[in-house]
Amino acid sequence: MTKTYGIFSSPGKDRKRTRPSRILLTGVLIIVLCIAHASSLPTILFPLKDSPATGPYQDDEFLTLASSAIYGLSNATIPNGTELRDLQSTQQKLAKMNISPDFYEKARKINAYLYYTAQAGDAYSDAMSLSGKAYSPVYEDPSALSEVQEYQAASKTMWNQIQDLFPGVEPYRITTEEKPFSVNEDPTFKQPNNPFSSYTEEDAIYDQYYR
Repeated sequence: MTKTYGIFSSPGKDRKRTRPSRILLTGVLIIVLCIAHASSLPTILFPLKDSPATGPYQDDEFLTLASSAIYGLSNATIPNGTELRDLQSTQQKLAKMNISPDFYEKARKINAYLYYTAQAGDAYSDAMSLSGKAYSPVYEDPSALSEVQEYQAASKTMWNQIQDLFPGVEPYRITTEEKPFSVNEDPTFKQPNNPFSSYTEEDAIYDQYYR
C-alpha cells in the first residue's frame, strides 16, 4: 500500500521539522550532563559569598592572597601540619571577601580549588595519624586514602578551569615517600598492600623463604 501524506505534510518537511528538535534536545542533554558533573563534586562548606550589589570590591586583594597560597602549593606534596592550617585560614578568609560580578566566577573556582585542597590535606592527615601504629589500616587497606583521592580529584577539576590564571604552577601531589616507621615494627618489615609502594604478596613470600 502506498503511504499518502496530507496537503500540509511531506516526508521532506517532516525531516526538516525534526532537526531543530534534535539540536534542542542535544543542547539540553549537554547542559544536564554539565550540571550532573558539577553536582557530583563534594559540598563546599565555605563557599565564596555572593557578590554584593555595590563596592568597594576586594578583587585585587583576593587574587594576591590566593596567588600566594597557590604558588606555595606548586610542585609540593599535599599540605600538612602548619601549612595545612595556614591554607585553611586563607581559604576561609577569601570566602568572606567582597568580589565584583565581573571577577566572581573565577574567584568562586579559585576558592573551591583551595577548599578542596585543604580538605584533601585534612583527610590525608587523619589517615596518616594512624600510620605510626603497627599494622596500620592505612597500609592494610588502600581505601583508607579514598577520601583524600576524592578531594584531590575535585581540586583537579577546579584547577583545570583556573590554571591559565597561574602560569608555571604544578598542582600539589600526594606524597610517595616511604611509610613512617613505628617503633613497634621490625625496621625491615614491609606491609602487603602498602599504597605507597609496589610491594606485593609474592614479594612477601620471597622474603620469607629466600632472605
